[in-house]
Amino acid sequence: IAGYLRKKSETFNYLSGISGSKMAAPSSIVRSALTCVLRCSSCHTRRHWDVGRKPCAFFVQQKVKTPYRTFSTSPVQQATDAAEEERPLKPPNMVAWHPTDDVYHIRYYPWYPDPFEEALRQMRDAANLEFLKPDSNVHIALELDMKLEKKKKVEPFIGSVILPHAITDEQKKILVFATEPEDVEEAKNCGAHIVGGLELVQEILQDKLDFDYCVAVPRITTDLQILKKKLQKRFPKKKRNTVGLDIPFMVDLWSRGQEYAVLTHSHPKQDGKGHIDVPVGKLYMSDEQLTENIDCMIKAICTHKPLSFGTFVTRAMIRATMIPATGTPCYKFHVEPFLPEEPKDEFA
Repeated sequence: IAGYLRKKSETFNYLSGISGSKMAAPSSIVRSALTCVLRCSSCHTRRHWDVGRKPCAFFVQQKVKTPYRTFSTSPVQQATDAAEEERPLKPPNMVAWHPTDDVYHIRYYPWYPDPFEEALRQMRDAANLEFLKPDSNVHIALELDMKLEKKKKVEPFIGSVILPHAITDEQKKILVFATEPEDVEEAKNCGAHIVGGLELVQEILQDKLDFDYCVAVPRITTDLQILKKKLQKRFPKKKRNTVGLDIPFMVDLWSRGQEYAVLTHSHPKQDGKGHIDVPVGKLYMSDEQLTENIDCMIKAICTHKPLSFGTFVTRAMIRATMIPATGTPCYKFHVEPFLPEEPKDEFA
């Protein structure tokens, strides 16, 4: 464009010198050139890429080649499997099943998961670019299939699991409800912060006690119903492993374990789905340590749904972040290697 304008200006000066009179400036040419520049820059930088865009009219008139890309990646090999051929030409609200170039908008194509090692490498590379500290948390986000037979669903649950490699050395404060002298002595020996009976109910209602979780023996749970509204999620329940006779196990599980909780949404598209976002390690941990922690976490979550009803975890993503904030890049990985296997029947 610059060379063309320079040539036109030289012609304009030559004609002005011959005629000896002032000629009109080629404003139309300048205007069309500027329009072409703006149009070309806009179609290269705008978010919605127009696949079938045509060359600018200014370039067509001057017989100048449009600066398109002259290279492209090799097209993705289409599947020849019979089941793949029966699928529609493109997924809903998408452009195609696979991109045919190395530059494309991911929002217009399905998001396929990567192997776990590749997702972990991408997460570490992104963390280096964002200058994250080595003690940043590594989170996994899981999507759960909560549906059971007919219209039944898995109820939202809260649990805890002791990871092979601890994220922090800080232990939570545990309150134990026990009345028998043997249970009280056992709770104190295993490291419980507060141990007592029904005399602690009034102190809890008055917010005089500081604790993170509370466990109880079965024989005293009927007398603790007055605390159900006060404690809410911390109220002892058998499904959460906070009610039982094995006091050392419960105290150790909730003092050193990592808590996870299921969130559900009322949106129609999220019907029958649950979501879990939980930290599983630190950025300074090795790949083997993170793999062991993730494997332990996913297998513990899968215990809340029988294997006979199908796969519980349907999608998994990993990310590194210093604070629990939205907008952090996530990397989807294959969750199948971490799922528990259904036991085979020896008599089959």
